[in-house]
Amino acid sequence: MPHKRAKRSVREKNTKDTGFNNAPSGYRIDREELPKGAMRILMGGQIQADYRDKKNKRKRDADDANEKEKADLKIRPEERLKDYNRRIDNKMRKDINSTIKSHSSEKTAKQMNKKMQDEDAKRKEKAEKKAKTKSDKLEKKREEETVTAAGSQSDSDGETIQPPRDFAGAERVRLNDVAQAPPSLPRMNRQAKRFGVEDSNAGSRVGTPLMRQLELEKERARVISLYRAQKGKRLENWVSSKEEAEAQVE
Repeated sequence: MPHKRAKRSVREKNTKDTGFNNAPSGYRIDREELPKGAMRILMGGQIQADYRDKKNKRKRDADDANEKEKADLKIRPEERLKDYNRRIDNKMRKDINSTIKSHSSEKTAKQMNKKMQDEDAKRKEKAEKKAKTKSDKLEKKREEETVTAAGSQSDSDGETIQPPRDFAGAERVRLNDVAQAPPSLPRMNRQAKRFGVEDSNAGSRVGTPLMRQLELEKERARVISLYRAQKGKRLENWVSSKEEAEAQVE
């Protein structure tokens, strides 16, 4: 690694090869591989001098350009007035265009500022109107509360009795004053007639086959009979257990 110190044997070999008491080499401190911070400190004066020279050069170039421009604005020897006017117009056209653009931009900016001011004024006016309306409502509410407090009375116990409030009466409608017709289901009636079902409970079975309907009716009757038998048996057991309990008590 270049930043590491060489071994002793290598250093002794280099010393033996180069020898002792040699002439000074072309060593310069500004070319030494130092850290950047140290280089900035050592070369700070040179950097500032270079910067000043560059700045002065820019200033001299600007002065020379201004002098040259002033010289160009003067009429040249043996130049006609027509040619001079044309040359000046061509030279000043850029400045004229930039002036016009800046003027138009200033006009646009003024218009925008005026528009913003108008919007701010409208917004403030709207806010003031809203605040005024709110204050009027609060004032009206306070007046109503004052009138209500003044109209209140006190009973013998010293408790304040508020006057009864008048509420709008609800419209009275008697029950079944207006008769309503039952709902009409023409589609279900048509389907019932189509499948030959005439009973009132046909709506739940419309569209099912006749054999399926018979099976459902039989199953329904069977379940009802089972339920009635279980309920009767349970009732008999309850009555017998009650009689036995009464007999034991006697």
